[in-house]
Amino acid sequence: MENILTVTIPFFALMGCGYAAGRAKLFTAAGIDGMIFFVFYFALPCLLFRYMALSPLSEIADFSFMGAYGAVSLGVFILAAFGGRLIFGSPMGVMALQGQAGAVSNVGFLGLPMISALLGPDAALAVILALLVDLIIFMPLTLSILEIDKNRDHALGPAILKIFRGTFLNPFVLSIGLGVLASAVGFRMPTPIDSFTGLLGAAASPCALFALGASLAGRPLAKDFKEASYLISFKLFIHPLAMWFAMTQIFDVKPMWATAVILVAGLPIAGNVFILAQTYGTYSERTSTAILVSTAIAVVTFSVLVGILT
Repeated sequence: MENILTVTIPFFALMGCGYAAGRAKLFTAAGIDGMIFFVFYFALPCLLFRYMALSPLSEIADFSFMGAYGAVSLGVFILAAFGGRLIFGSPMGVMALQGQAGAVSNVGFLGLPMISALLGPDAALAVILALLVDLIIFMPLTLSILEIDKNRDHALGPAILKIFRGTFLNPFVLSIGLGVLASAVGFRMPTPIDSFTGLLGAAASPCALFALGASLAGRPLAKDFKEASYLISFKLFIHPLAMWFAMTQIFDVKPMWATAVILVAGLPIAGNVFILAQTYGTYSERTSTAILVSTAIAVVTFSVLVGILT
């Protein structure tokens, strides 16, 4: 366990530094937004492109693995959504956010750097493929339900176009797609491009973790923790347990990749759940609380999960 904490604690400490800086008002809201913009549009896309471009196409095109991961997460999504309806009487839009919170992890900003450090570059590819499934399946699914709930009496055509554009013009999806194309054609990066992408990609992890912590500092908190606790229980316990059972007992998945996606499932709630809630004007305080508390609890639960699996 000491060796595991040696790896995980620095990542959470970076987030803690960002959170402390945000609470101390050392950064304005615009400054935090600028850091997130840099990570989202430059550093992380560059890192994702490098991973994919340098990976063999035969390993990237593992659709059975992506299908297995997607099937488990979809099951958790549905269970969390309908459980929210049954327990809290959640309307359709809130059900979508509860499903997203229960089944989608903070992979880009937290999971990729930390799991790569723990398990190595082979596991990083599995993490990126899981991220791709989250981006092209669960984000559009949640957006579609939110739009249907919002536009019950209006045409859905413009909303569908907006969802399609938002999904496939996402910098992460574009960079992964370009990386797959580079791998497929056997593109060898010239030394200057290799150095540039390596330098920019190396900035992704520390900047992402610091920016994530800083962004959490200004989030509103709910007074009632019942629904936040419900979301946290799905994300930190039910999702990884379901993923462990499926990857070890049902699907035929490489052990390293199985471990990687079980760890992905054990990550805290993705930050984009709050962004969606805020954008659609619903459930923002509860999702914000769930994200913040799940991230704090994950310092312990994720480290324990790593210890069990490795």
